[in-house]
Amino acid sequence: MTTTTSNPPVVRPNEAAARSQRVADARSAFRQIKIVHPRQEAIIAGLDEVRRSGIATRGERQYGITLLAESGSGKTTAAEHFRDGIERLGELPEGSRPVLIVKLMSTGTARSLFSSILQALDDPFYDRGTEPNLHKRAVQAIKRDNVQLLVIDEIQHLSRRSSAATHVTDSLKTFLDSGLVPIAFFGTHDADKLFHSSHELNGRLFPPLTLPPLDWWADDDRDLFLDFVEDLDTAMVDKQIMKVASGLVEEDIARPLCLASSGIIGRTCRIVETAAINVVREGRHAITRNDLAMAVNSWAIAHSFIDYNPFVEIEA
Repeated sequence: MTTTTSNPPVVRPNEAAARSQRVADARSAFRQIKIVHPRQEAIIAGLDEVRRSGIATRGERQYGITLLAESGSGKTTAAEHFRDGIERLGELPEGSRPVLIVKLMSTGTARSLFSSILQALDDPFYDRGTEPNLHKRAVQAIKRDNVQLLVIDEIQHLSRRSSAATHVTDSLKTFLDSGLVPIAFFGTHDADKLFHSSHELNGRLFPPLTLPPLDWWADDDRDLFLDFVEDLDTAMVDKQIMKVASGLVEEDIARPLCLASSGIIGRTCRIVETAAINVVREGRHAITRNDLAMAVNSWAIAHSFIDYNPFVEIEA
């Protein structure tokens, strides 16, 4: 008697390539979705107040403001939205950079700060020169490009090197005291220690901006989260990532999704994106609850953001 074994279906190279391209296109389209929620709008308004105050007191001592929140809270997205909006106004000469966002390097040194500023201002030689030379060129470039607000992102990197942190904060105080430009300090709560230990810098700061995670059990937060996922659901259809809406606003989906992301918008997006990509890969039309449960396992739990799956727990 002869026995036969069945082989798994073969995916032809051209089919695999087409599927990979669909996934790549879907990822690209998802990353283009920009939803600004009311808490971020409040951040934008706060940044504009600081910018306008700097303009009104140009040449006098300037002040700064902090925004320390969890990674993925939407800090940088808010700053970028603000920057783009100010640039669209076209109130300054061509080539001006009214809002400059600078990402602090992990080295967290004064030299790297000045180099990052020059890089953000498109200086081709941003990494060449001594620290004093880079400092001088950074100041000149800020003036030349009409920078009205300097946003320093990832400020928590300064907390890792206390000696370098002191030197950098002294440089930043010089920026403020000389009347050069107001500064917004963005980062995670790892930077709390830096600001708690620098009363001289704190004395030059406005009350901090805040962007806490959304709490499903708080009415206002829950409404905000529901509005966000509804907008995200619509955007995925508009961008042709999904064929039809996935019902993300339904409570049996929205509640575990909020819990799985700890109410942090960036994490919510990564979970939904992971689920959406699985749908695209399989050629289906919309995200299901099971897709999201699998996405929590393969992304949120796999990357240690959470140690349980709310979709499974709530279902049980």
